[in-house]
Amino acid sequence: MMGPAFGSSASTEADTSMLIDRHLPEFDVTVVRHAVVDADPETTYDAMLTADLLDTGPIVRALERLRTAPMVVSQRLRGVSGEPEPEQLRFIDVSKTDEWLHLEDAPGEEFVFGAVGKFWQPAIEWRQLEPDAFAAFDEPGYAKLAISLSVRSVGEGRTLLSYEARTATTDERARRNFRWYWRVIRPFAGYLMSRVLERIKADAERQASRDATEPSADVDNRAHSNGPSSRRIATAMLVLVATYHFGVRPWHRRWGVPASDVEAPLPGDDLLPDATDLVTHAIEIDAPTEAVWPWLVQLGQGRGGFYSYDWLENAVGADIHTVDRIVPELQDLEEGDTIRLAPEDYPGSSPESAPTVAHLDPERALVLRPPGESPAWTWAFVLESIDEDTTRLFARMRSKPRQSSIGPFTEGSPLRTITNYLFWEPAHFVMERKMLTGIKRRAEQAKQIDSFSTA
Repeated sequence: MMGPAFGSSASTEADTSMLIDRHLPEFDVTVVRHAVVDADPETTYDAMLTADLLDTGPIVRALERLRTAPMVVSQRLRGVSGEPEPEQLRFIDVSKTDEWLHLEDAPGEEFVFGAVGKFWQPAIEWRQLEPDAFAAFDEPGYAKLAISLSVRSVGEGRTLLSYEARTATTDERARRNFRWYWRVIRPFAGYLMSRVLERIKADAERQASRDATEPSADVDNRAHSNGPSSRRIATAMLVLVATYHFGVRPWHRRWGVPASDVEAPLPGDDLLPDATDLVTHAIEIDAPTEAVWPWLVQLGQGRGGFYSYDWLENAVGADIHTVDRIVPELQDLEEGDTIRLAPEDYPGSSPESAPTVAHLDPERALVLRPPGESPAWTWAFVLESIDEDTTRLFARMRSKPRQSSIGPFTEGSPLRTITNYLFWEPAHFVMERKMLTGIKRRAEQAKQIDSFSTA
């Protein structure tokens, strides 16, 4: 019988009943899996240490190849020969690797190991330490991972096998990097842990009863029956996910933003200090800030529109009609005014469909925020003068989980995470990029017309 995975929120503190608590008592996230094994604790513990983790089906092997792929590519580009692929991967061998640390063990009860690194990087930057330095390590920019495997008797000839993985980050920047990495790899981590427990369970039960045919062994054998086609499909899917996560997604989440400005503070950041996500886009406009500002002031449904794909927004009934001129009647905007994103009678309309102007600094910043005591996001438009004839326009969305979400789309749920990751994030980029290029085109055309009229 397999148990579920559990995820914790940040700043969780453990009790002190296990060895892992000595090495990582406080952590940002944890995942725990359990399995009941029809074998005694001693047999299960031995199987736990000696089970070949690569012998758990093609998907696990594909995940291992995917994890090391960026490093292999980097080595080949430099003409460096990499380490050969291991023939087997066992917990008992962790002390023989450069990355992993054998932290502590209680023979027959618990085995704890860990690692320190920047796990979110395509080629992981590992931090080598002595095991006794793991608990106190706090160098900024890293994450610490501690893993505990333990066994406990739950009746004659039966054992509860537990697998817990805890991760703690050393500073806020590392926490942000890890948070997004974790949202992507969490389902894979849970899958890997389940497969590892199935492997250990099957080995232990075979050792305990060679003649018995266990359901878990049947499941495992079916996994082994997957042919080369399954391996190719699994590998291709994982490569696509990795390409999007490490290549496409970082690009579209900071499109047009100079590297030095990706996390630079902008007006309006202080309006949502506990934001957990940040997306910033930018574009350079050949017009002074005073020529760009009027186009921002008239944003909104029932106003000047959003300079994006009106046909898409109107296909869902948003009733957006973008203008190609500066409308004098729409230039009087004040803090507290409402900027609607959709009509008041729009199906599914909510307070978030009618954000208010939370901050207004003429020719510098316009920040929108939903009404209420606990808004979930801010949307800032900021102008930065590059020179007297050139402006950089930033659009920044900061957000945090909505507290009122219920059902399968609850914030943090796998369904909500996947939907945001695969649909809403790309959709936001497509629409906002069109908005920025639309403002750029209109402001530059207006500047040219003014130049001709004054020539």
